[in-house]
Amino acid sequence: MGLRDRWRELWGGAPRELEPARKLDLLTGFNVRELGGYALDGGETCYRRFVRSGGLDMLSVQDQRRLYDYGVRLVLDLRGHAELEIAQDKLAQMPNVRFLHVPLFDINISDPKLERGDDEGGYLTLGYLTMLGNHEAVRRIFSFFASADPGECVLFHCAAGMDRTGMCAMLLLGAAGASRERIIADYCYSFGTVQEVDGIVFGGMEPGREEMRLRYDAIRTVVDRLLLGYGSFASYLGACGVADDELAAVRAHLCDR
Repeated sequence: MGLRDRWRELWGGAPRELEPARKLDLLTGFNVRELGGYALDGGETCYRRFVRSGGLDMLSVQDQRRLYDYGVRLVLDLRGHAELEIAQDKLAQMPNVRFLHVPLFDINISDPKLERGDDEGGYLTLGYLTMLGNHEAVRRIFSFFASADPGECVLFHCAAGMDRTGMCAMLLLGAAGASRERIIADYCYSFGTVQEVDGIVFGGMEPGREEMRLRYDAIRTVVDRLLLGYGSFASYLGACGVADDELAAVRAHLCDR
């Protein structure tokens, strides 16, 4: 199956465009984008520190080199054990790349054969809250992130780069102090254009597509429940066992503070 065929199977159409400054130009990767350039109070998240992505099993040698030259030295694979066995992580096989496999959830929620199009019963929300309930996985993830040296870029991914990767990105941006709206928008960019997402999240527009409505509702619910239950992303991460110095290291790596 080719890359565009895989996109069509996952999303039912051609790849949607992301903003040029945040999209990494790879021919054999998908949903590969930066967490850099997001506004924070008194600054913004840094580029070449954290990159989120879909699966890396289809990466060409050229795209592996592009990511390596971009600075990627740590790779976190959030997929389940069976997914890893079927589709090996190619970037992790490069010299000097540190690799960690931490299954955040044992299935790909956005697998077309498993996806619930109507989200009856809050399928997406329940799946995300189950991921966040895996405190030991979250602790291991942030300990790995905290081990990044200055100048190293961390790439984290699942299969589609939307759900498990989306939860991980949510926690990173939340830990950095990004606004609720920015966190929601970053998640939603996996499902629509920048113009569509920004119009909904920042402009108060109603979602025009059912998929976007389901996704928008799910991520808002998850963010709000986490904040209601723990008060802050930092408190949640502390409850997962992330040490204060590790959290500080992750924040410093993402936003130089």
